[in-house]
Amino acid sequence: MSFMVQYSWLWSLVALIVSIFVLFKVLGFDRRLTEIFRGNKGKDLEGVISEATKRLVAIEKEFKNLRDDVARIDVMATDAVQKVGVVRFNPFDDTGGDQSFAIALLDANDNGAVISSLYSREGARIFAKAIVRGSSKHHLSDEEREAIRRALQNE
Repeated sequence: MSFMVQYSWLWSLVALIVSIFVLFKVLGFDRRLTEIFRGNKGKDLEGVISEATKRLVAIEKEFKNLRDDVARIDVMATDAVQKVGVVRFNPFDDTGGDQSFAIALLDANDNGAVISSLYSREGARIFAKAIVRGSSKHHLSDEEREAIRRALQNE
């Protein structure tokens, strides 16, 4: 008996194992293809790729728009109030409590205003002074300077 005939059952077993292996591979491939084409109404691979490319282009355009929006917001944020300092005080002996205040409102470049309110029994007075790069060309009270110092520490 020849070698092949003698071990034919072995070759049949090997062929069966290989066939089962190939079957599982084909089923797995079929499952992956089904996932790829799911929701595409039986389109061919070229159609799926074309649709994916269109979606990618739309996403890239939206991303560019978002990036432009963020750049505009960054520019606007530089001019927005970012630093605040508040000091409450009592400037007059005849009133009780710290009803008066100075508040500094500064942007990223230390520009803005300091607003002071002096409260007395006769009424309240409010003052506003421009601040450029952390200082003012107007005379500042100790409380106004302290409010600016506190705002500058909030960096």
